[in-house]
Amino acid sequence: MDRQLAPEVREALLGRWEPLYRSQLHYLVTWSTRGRRPVLKDRHVRSLQQLVRQASDERGYTLVDVMVAADHVHVLLALKPSQSVATAVRELKGRSGLELLALHPELRVWLRGNLVWDERYAVETVSTARIERVRERLRALHAPPDELAAAS
Repeated sequence: MDRQLAPEVREALLGRWEPLYRSQLHYLVTWSTRGRRPVLKDRHVRSLQQLVRQASDERGYTLVDVMVAADHVHVLLALKPSQSVATAVRELKGRSGLELLALHPELRVWLRGNLVWDERYAVETVSTARIERVRERLRALHAPPDELAAAS
């Protein structure tokens, strides 16, 4: 019987100790613009997707997918059991809102203030077996009209 440790276990033991997680909890988080105003244009969507990806990477969240419409955002992410979904949402919404206003100051005028996001959000747990179906549903929901016409 070989008593060698797997390379990833050996690395984890030699570095800073953190528990190894074999499971992740998947969440579909949805939030909207303030007043559900349809102010997010293509340039805002691209910036927002990049900001959410960047914040997720920096905080150690596993971002599965992010879809943005004119008035709301869907983020499908996986968290370790030690990570709080409320903290993740606060980080993603707060950071993306501030940086989005800095990059696109016209949003202040369109939303009549300094807040981009509504204070409410919705969280739905997603089982591992349903992740692909949820991604497909989001892509179908947020597909450009020309892609929908080509698919039919």
